Amino acid sequence: MELDPATLDEASLYNFMMSTILPRPIAWVSTVDAQGRTNLAPYAYFMGVCCVPMTVLFCPVVPPAPRRKKDTLLNVEAVPEFVVNVANLACIDAVNLSAAPLPPGESEFDLAGVTPIPSSRVRPPRVREAAVAYECRVRDIIEISAAPGGGWVVLGTVVAAHVDDALLDPVTHHVDLQALSPVGRLGGGSFVNAASDTFTLTRYKTLADLAARTR
Repeated sequence: MELDPATLDEASLYNFMMSTILPRPIAWVSTVDAQGRTNLAPYAYFMGVCCVPMTVLFCPVVPPAPRRKKDTLLNVEAVPEFVVNVANLACIDAVNLSAAPLPPGESEFDLAGVTPIPSSRVRPPRVREAAVAYECRVRDIIEISAAPGGGWVVLGTVVAAHVDDALLDPVTHHVDLQALSPVGRLGGGSFVNAASDTFTLTRYKTLADLAARTR
């Protein structure tokens, strides 16, 4: 079956994308508004972009009417900095709670029962309970569409990263997957522990490596 996006309504498009583009990593984004009030919200439209310079993106979508922009987006427009706290199994209940639609100015840190601690290079705090956090300065905000179902791409340059010492190999800088237990978003209300069912494949870095496989 071929689907034509132009013929589908917003709900159908959303359901199809969310049940096929997965698992999606979750950015637990902390920001502050112009008055310094904190906000914390999860975003499953999230990905790393490149490592030089270290760059990430997340995508706030258009919220339900009558609002046009989410608090996170309004905050990074006013104070162009944010922290991506990595969502893992140990804090997933708090991540889920922070998605609740609080009135502007009320802190999800309090609702979720997590601790804001000062970042080293940006104004928004990071989450103490998160094992990994990326402090970012906004590089660009790209509007895709402000219509229902639309959204924005927020690109951030990472200026500092934090990681639990127990998770990090200080030589390779690999983080232990099992110890981190990152959580991914699936369709609907389903999530996955990304460390619970893994397998390894050989990566072919040269044509000689590939040729050796076929012998």
